[in-house]
Formats: sequence, structure tokens, C-alpha cells
Amino acid sequence: MTLKERAGYYYGTLDKSCAEGILLAANEIYDLGLTEGEISLFAGFRTGMGCGSTCGGLAGAIGVLSKMYGQREDFKELCGKFVAAFEKELDCGAIDCATLAAKYKTPEKRCVAAVELTAQALEKFIDQLEGKTAPAQAEGCTLRPEDIKRVKGLGFLHHKGTNKFNGRIITRNGRITAEESQAITEAAKLYGDGHMMFTTRLTVEVSGIDYNDIDAFRAYVGKVGLETGGTGSKVRPVVSCKGTTCQYGLYDTYDLSNEIHDRFYKGYRDVSLPHKFKIAVGGCPNNCVKPDLNDLGIVGARVPGYDPELCKGCKKCQIEVSCPIHAAKLADGKLVIDPNLCNNCGRCVGKCPFHCNDQGTYGWKIFVGGRWGKKVAHGQMLNKIFTDKDEVMAVVEKAILLFRDQGKSGERFADTIDRIGFDKAQELLLGDELLQRKAEILGLNVVGGASC
Repeated sequence: MTLKERAGYYYGTLDKSCAEGILLAANEIYDLGLTEGEISLFAGFRTGMGCGSTCGGLAGAIGVLSKMYGQREDFKELCGKFVAAFEKELDCGAIDCATLAAKYKTPEKRCVAAVELTAQALEKFIDQLEGKTAPAQAEGCTLRPEDIKRVKGLGFLHHKGTNKFNGRIITRNGRITAEESQAITEAAKLYGDGHMMFTTRLTVEVSGIDYNDIDAFRAYVGKVGLETGGTGSKVRPVVSCKGTTCQYGLYDTYDLSNEIHDRFYKGYRDVSLPHKFKIAVGGCPNNCVKPDLNDLGIVGARVPGYDPELCKGCKKCQIEVSCPIHAAKLADGKLVIDPNLCNNCGRCVGKCPFHCNDQGTYGWKIFVGGRWGKKVAHGQMLNKIFTDKDEVMAVVEKAILLFRDQGKSGERFADTIDRIGFDKAQELLLGDELLQRKAEILGLNVVGGASC
């Protein structure tokens, strides 16, 4: 992004004074090392020091030149030359705010055009002082393949045929604060093309970032604790539904997914796998985030605690009426819940006026080997309802270790399970061997095969 664009952003969007806008932009472009306190010294130049006198943009530009060239013997003459360049660029024959405002100021954008032209004049002037000429417009991509690969590992996806990238910002399962949202918006305007998009994995991508601005972009969003990433043959960012904010949610999905995010996305960030490994956390069998189409999916469950001794065989059974998949039916004057049909959604619990089904056991189902894409595979459910969160976390870790240990480069977890057999995979995931061999498995040399 040019000095002109950045100065216009600071002035027009962040409501800085014209002097501050020029200084903030130059501080980034030229790495001047100015502090916020030093820049704030120019706040009083707004509207020509409040009286329409010397243009604040010009004052800010002179401040930049003072920082960069103030020790030169010809600095006084240098400033005079820039004032002449300023007058020529703004084509007004004056340096006072009132005259410039009469030409450039609008109710909607204030003097943003004057600020941008001042920044443009300053950039040209500095280029001349530094002996730089305008670079020839490069056609297509001028980057080396290794450069593209390097930044891809940082979460930057290449726009084919250009030097531009999408920067992928990691969220906590789609959750960001207002402060983080503002930082992303500002970074998109400063370093990207002003657009943001949400991915299916609930990350935020900023488009149009130039290769040379990637480090500055990461530093900018890093000021509020945000990170880029989410690519490669690794554990990917976790996704979850809204959990208990939904009427059907059976547990706090954000709590569990945050724990998985910290322990396995962040904790295993340096662990290479045969391919990407996606985890989804769903609050109930409605499967809104499609847990069974992920490498590992967790689904909230509530197993009915039906007591047939208390069933009165009501002509219109409230449990039968409430069951959305018709697993509960009256047969010979008694309610029967078919365990092969029941998906443990818990909707029937507490619906009987005679209390035959008041209790329900909360827990989790775990699916492994799902995949969505050119090839689709529905994950298979482990033959157990888990009621201990620590045990769920252990299975997640064992699944990652199993994939690293048994997977072949380029194959997805679904392929690994198909190859070794679901029964063998389930035996390992429910047993202790993988955790006992954790150090050995993490020490393996695993080459990842993910292309995105």
C-alpha cells in the first residue's frame, strides 16, 4: 500500500488530524520509530491550528522530513524545495489550510483528497532524495515458489498470477471481540483490498495483501492477540456450533472447543501429520456443524433414563409425541424406545406426566474418519457414550497420534481407518497404547501431503 493510501485511511477512517495521518503513514512506510506520544504532538495542527493557517498535512510532512533528514546541512533548503513540490502537487499556489479547504474539503470526506495528495508529494520527494525511480509495473507473479510456500505456512494463500495473498486469521471457533474485529477491519484497509470473508472453518480471511506487506499485516493484527495460520498438514482450527445458546444444545460447546483449540490446535502446531486433521464440536444430534464429516467429530448426547415400571400406557403418549425420529412408540400398552433408532437427542426427557423418563444421562458421541470434498466419507461412531470430558480429550489426542503413527503421507484419516480397519482403530482409540507411545510417535519423521 502506498503512503497516499495509508495517510488517507488514518485521516479519513480513523479521524486523525491531517498532520497525524501523514506521520502515522510515514512511520509505517519508512519505519521511523516514532512513538504515539511524539505523533500526538502534531494533533494541534487540525484545521490549520484551529484558525485556517498553515496546512496540517504540510506540517506533518515537514515533521517526517525532519525525522529523516534533519541532520543534513542543506535541510533548510530541502524543506523549501518540498514546500514548492507541495504547492505544485496540490495545484493551489498556497500552503494555508483555509485556501486548501476551499478547494478540497467536502462535508462527507473532509480534506481527505488534500491529505492524500500531500502524502503523494512527500513520497515522490523522498524517492527523489533516495535516488529511487518508479519501479516498472511487474507483469504477473514475480515471487519464487519457496517464498509462496513459506508464507503459506503462516496462513497466506496465493492469488495465482499475482504477488497478492489472502491472509487467514484464526478465531476461537468463529468468536472474536469488538476490539479484534476493529483491528481486522483496519488491517484490511491498510494492507489488503478492504474485503474480509469467513471460511467454512470459521476463520477470517483478508484478501489482496501484497507479499511485502505480510509481516506488517501480521504485526498489526498481533497487537490485539490475533494470529494467522490454519493451513498445512496439521490439526486445523476447531469449529463448533453455538451450544447452549441453542434450544437443543446439550452442553457448552464453546468451552469444550476452546479447550481443544488451546490443547491441540495451538499445542500441536509444530506436529506434522500425513494430511490436514479437522475437528468439529456439535451440541446435539442435529449436527449443524457436520461433526460426522470431519476427521473427528464430537456430538452432544442425552441418553433417556426410561423406567418402564412407571409407564401408564397413556393413549396419547407425550414421549412418543415428542420424539422427532419416532424411536419411541407404544406397543401392547407400554412405551418402547428402540435403542437402534434413538439418537440420544434428549428431547423426550421430562415429557412424561407420570415421570417415567425424568432422568437422562448427559454425554458425548465421538465420530472418526469423516471427510467432505471430492470424496465424501461419513465418520463412524465409537461404540461408547462418553460421560467424562477428560476421556473425550484423551480420545482426541489418541486420534491425532493414531493418524501420525499409522497414516501415510497424503492420505486423510478416513483412508487410514479404512486401511487398518475400524475395529482396530476403535481398539486403539479406546485403549492406552497410543498415549503410552506418545513420545515415540511424536518423534517420528512425518511428511505432510496437504496442498492447502
